[in-house]
Amino acid sequence: MIALIAGPSKTPRFAQGLGLPYLSAVLEKAGFKVKIFDRYPSSPDTDDPEILDQRLADVITQDSPSIVGITIHTPAYVERVRLAKYIRERLPKALLIAGGHHPSAETVHLLQNSDFDVCVIGEGERTLLEIAQSERQETGDWLMDIQGVVYKQGSKIAHSQQRQPITDPDSLPFPANHLLGLEDYAPHPNLGIKSVGILTYRGCPIRCAFCYNPLGHRVRRHNPTKVADEMTWVAKEFGMRGFNFYDNLFGLSREHVLAVCEEIIKRKLDVVWECWTAGDLIDIELAEKMREAGCVRVGFGAESGDDEVLIKAQRGFTVAQHQAGIHTIKNVGMKIEAFFMIGLPGESEESVRRTVEFAKRCGSDDVCLSLHRPYPGTAVWNHPQAFGVRVTQGPNFEAYIETESLSRKAMLECAQQAGDELRRYGLMKDGFLRCDQYAWEYDLHNAESRTDIRG
Repeated sequence: MIALIAGPSKTPRFAQGLGLPYLSAVLEKAGFKVKIFDRYPSSPDTDDPEILDQRLADVITQDSPSIVGITIHTPAYVERVRLAKYIRERLPKALLIAGGHHPSAETVHLLQNSDFDVCVIGEGERTLLEIAQSERQETGDWLMDIQGVVYKQGSKIAHSQQRQPITDPDSLPFPANHLLGLEDYAPHPNLGIKSVGILTYRGCPIRCAFCYNPLGHRVRRHNPTKVADEMTWVAKEFGMRGFNFYDNLFGLSREHVLAVCEEIIKRKLDVVWECWTAGDLIDIELAEKMREAGCVRVGFGAESGDDEVLIKAQRGFTVAQHQAGIHTIKNVGMKIEAFFMIGLPGESEESVRRTVEFAKRCGSDDVCLSLHRPYPGTAVWNHPQAFGVRVTQGPNFEAYIETESLSRKAMLECAQQAGDELRRYGLMKDGFLRCDQYAWEYDLHNAESRTDIRG
């Protein structure tokens, strides 16, 4: 049996990512038994994450999996490494595999500082299948012929040949949604009904300085009929009408998403969905088709209301393009939530002020504000000097950013003031999506202060 872990979280939950359902579907098609563990065992007596991880490890152990795969995103680095430790203690002979953003960006460090045996780099469907089909050997270099892996070989770290992205996403089976425990899902807060994730393409051609995309920059599209087939299957098989399109930029190929919408309309699918976009990718004709096809909400990645910041962050759009896109979406009656980040390259008090003013006038129904946290694998993390920023890293890949104009203290103050103003304006109904602050930075600040006093 192969155990795959993402999250995990306590119930109730709503729509999960698509990584594990796709991996599971490929493995099941090849005849392997797979279980997805994306929720903790029922534990009304505690919310202690260490206890929850131990209980999850106990449950996984009952199935005696030969392979355990864990998705790791950097904010959960400590927790996933801890979970791997608990699983290793209980299953000393299992092959522990890490996949996702963090293992693709910090491969060697992860293998040297955890119980993981293997990291899968980039898209994992073909790679994990080949690992499962191979006969594991206690000695020898049995993984070298499998592309897309980095692994422990004795006291060394070995790298196989890079694997190219899947050229035809339609060659993959539909995601194994039946392994997600959909019966425990709560209605998605943006849709009001239960929902699952879906994609119309993979990859993203825009190279934002703050983003790391293990799926690569080459765009590979699903056939519009396959997208509608999947929606039809989900509705029939699971009785679910809600969908979260996880495309990085819905409308990136206008004709493609127009065809998707027309296919939904032609089939008279009774569905409700949301998507993400930015700039002026969605024109009036496409927006009207989206609305007719069931789209009720659009998340809009504006990021900044300052053109210089957008250029330095390599966002690929201008403020004017953002405004045009928001105006078009709003005019056809779809809800829109604009997302902004404080702390991108080139940020200053003036640029934060321009972002706040744009957020207030752009026409978005809601605004979500974050403080930029640099992540491994991003251009800002790898080359901070090229962007005129300083990245200070903590012990477990926590980090904060300072620009030429804003120190850490000033950045936090600007973010707080921006959030306060947007809340007073009625746009920011919830708290910050992300505003990470760490205990170690205060220790660092105190040490620097002592250094300054000693002069």
